[in-house]
Amino acid sequence: MVLAFFIASVSEKTSGIIYSTFYGWNDTRRLSDIALTSRAADSSDLESVRGPSEMNEEQKTRSDLLKRIHQNVIEEMKSAPPEVSSSSSDVTMHLTERKGQFFSDTDVGDCIVMWHSFGDCCFVAICDETENIGLAGYCLKLVIQSVSSHIIFLTPAELNAKIGLLRSIVDLYMPSGRFLFISQSTVKQYEHMLHKVVS
Repeated sequence: MVLAFFIASVSEKTSGIIYSTFYGWNDTRRLSDIALTSRAADSSDLESVRGPSEMNEEQKTRSDLLKRIHQNVIEEMKSAPPEVSSSSSDVTMHLTERKGQFFSDTDVGDCIVMWHSFGDCCFVAICDETENIGLAGYCLKLVIQSVSSHIIFLTPAELNAKIGLLRSIVDLYMPSGRFLFISQSTVKQYEHMLHKVVS
């Protein structure tokens, strides 16, 4: 399962997170810890147990985690060999792809970080340690192909301007944070639906 997914800028001029979403990531406290603080709490009351300051703390924890992993990805990218991009039909020589993976020990457990850079952007999936990494790499590539076919210039500014489209693409290829085995005919159907949405 995908715990979190984000797209970050890796250009030398600007570096930061453009888009992020969390799926199966809980606060550093486990659900059992929340139940201990309030015996009457059941699963439907878990949100009401947390107050605004705890939710802000959770957002800060998530933000810090993404920043830390983003820095690790940038370090990994420096040592990864570049490949000439083949994700777009109108490839120019200055667009290169790099990809890789590493294990990360986070505050909430071990995870696998899969990353794939394309131009000035990097697509990162933080996965459960038992995830199928071959399937994760394939799905990341599908997301990049879809994004690059709908957004002409993959720059941080262009991606920021198309956040809704990014969200749709990520939700289509990783519904509820799950990697799916997707055939080429299904990919064509997805792209046809996305073209209708965009136009």
